[in-house]
Parts: sequence; structure tokens; C-alpha cells
Amino acid sequence: MLIKFFRNGKGAGAGPVGYLVADKVLAHDDNRDLIRDADGQPMTVTREPLPEVLRGNPDRTEALIDASRHQWTYRAGVISFAAEDAPTEEQQAEVMDHFERLAFAGLDPTQYDVLWVRHTHEDRVELHFCTPRLELTSGRSLNIAPPGFEKAFDSLRDVMNQRHGWADPMELERTQEVRDTIETPTRAQGRDELHAWLQDQISVGLITDRASMLDALVDAGFDIPRAGKAYLTAQDPDTGERWRLKGKIFHEDWQADSTERETERGTGHDPAGLRRLDGIPAGELQNRFEQHCDQRAAYNRERYPHLSATEQELADDLALADHGHVLGGDRLDDGRELALDAAAD
Repeated sequence: MLIKFFRNGKGAGAGPVGYLVADKVLAHDDNRDLIRDADGQPMTVTREPLPEVLRGNPDRTEALIDASRHQWTYRAGVISFAAEDAPTEEQQAEVMDHFERLAFAGLDPTQYDVLWVRHTHEDRVELHFCTPRLELTSGRSLNIAPPGFEKAFDSLRDVMNQRHGWADPMELERTQEVRDTIETPTRAQGRDELHAWLQDQISVGLITDRASMLDALVDAGFDIPRAGKAYLTAQDPDTGERWRLKGKIFHEDWQADSTERETERGTGHDPAGLRRLDGIPAGELQNRFEQHCDQRAAYNRERYPHLSATEQELADDLALADHGHVLGGDRLDDGRELALDAAAD
């Protein structure tokens, strides 16, 4: 089992929520390359079985994302199981419960919203989640995965994988499962989402240099009208819209290094065949998880105090009186909140 947060998180709720519940998606072959028709256009396939909403309400989640006035409006990702993991309904509920216990530690259920949708059309269980980046009683930004979050959710992954004997994505032979969680973006999602998708491809080793980046963009349905020494231009062939992509990774001599490839992080492959988690006591893994929950709970309780009904009514009145000040002054995307998980081991 692995936990993956998608990098995109801006814009309206129709995109992330619609993807979770959509009946049809882009078709891929066994190598995760897009399948195209005779005219070269990407084909779609009907998910079978169809997505199942397990918790939450898609309309409510979409509306809350749309109501946010913050720069970043949602967080989305997936908890993906290997086919042989075959988690039971009870085990899937346990994973979702533990995820929410960590992600929203210290918060009352009235203070957040999260949507869970199960996908099984890839012959494995995928628990997709989407949560508005919004604390509901105050309107302040609530980021469940700020930079430095990886250790916290790695602790949850390790507890669950050891407890149930599920596949460990940090083992070398599990690299493909990590790769399969990366989704190809629709061309209309824009430059930010395209850049984030490319970063995901780099992080799992699917893009390693300029040539493989160009191949990935073409496979995703983009035209590349220009490839300069320090930039690329991607174009939507249907609308003609162009995006200039600049930065170190778009230089013609760029090569991915080991720090940019998360599949190499902590693999620790043992030639004797021992699993990575076999040598770690279950109590130690549980303690790591509890420490992250406790640290996050303390932070959340201080930042988002639970209000009484009277206090909440007053806060709502103040928010209505000066809505722009309450929300606009709390961007929370400048790094100040990001020490949340950095100190815990």
C-alpha cells in the first residue's frame, strides 16, 4: 500500500471531484502510454466497475472548494493497494480512519470535509481522497500536507503495511506500483497543473532528461512547437493555447538526480530477501505514527480552536461583515505553517 498526494491543488472543485467520480477516463496500455485512435487522438475508456463514493458528498466537497478564496483550494491524492493486497472492507475502513486521524488530528468533524471514492477498474483497490483546503468554522486555510508532510504519512503507510503484510512501495520491486498512481492531465488544466504533473513523473523516474520529457508530453497529447535551450513550449492542439515552461528541469542538458526521484528514497533493498519493515518492531512504528498525530493535533488545536455555538455565530457575523479581510489575509501558502511535520522523526 502506498499514499500519494497529487501536486495540483488550485482552481474549481469540478476538476478534482469530477475526476474521482467520472465514469470515463483516458485509456492507457500496460506501459501507461495513452491509447490513440486512427486520427491520433487520445481514447477514453469506461471505468468498470464504476467509482464508488464511500464517504462524503461530491456536491458538498465541490461547493466548498469553489467557496474558498485562498490561492490553493484543495488537496487530493490516493491510497493505492497492490493487487495481491486485496484489503477487506474492514481494512479499507481502518486505513481511511487512520488517515483522517492523522490528517485532521485535533479537529472536530465539523471543522473539515473529506470525500473518499474507491476505484477498482485497474484490478486493484484505490482509495481516492479530496479535501477542501479550508477549515470550515473559520474559513482559514487548512493544508493537510504542507512541505515536510512525507514523514507523517510514511509512518501511517509503514504501520498499515507491516500490520497487514501488504506490499511495501519502498522495496525496489514495487517501483511500478508507484508509477501507476501518476495520472495524465487533460490539456485544459493549464500550466501549473502541467508543471506539477511533470514533477510527479520525475519523482518516480518516468522522466529522466529532456528527451523523455518530450516523449511524455507528446504521449499526453501536447504539441511541442518550440524547444529552446532553457525552456519548452507546450500547446493544446485543439484550442491552440500555449504554455511556456521555464526552470532548471526544462533546460536541454537537464538530467534528473537521485534527490529528485522519490522511488529511490529509503528503499534499502536486502539481497537476502528480507522485507524492509521486518526488522522494525511494531511498537516503534506505532509510536512514530502516534507522535505525528500528537504533534499535528497540538498545532491544529492552537490554530483552529473549536468554537461554541455562540462563538461560531459571532465569528460568522464578523466574516460576513468583512469577508475579504478574514480570508484574504490568511493565505498560509508562504511557508509559515510548514514546520508542522518537519521536526518529528
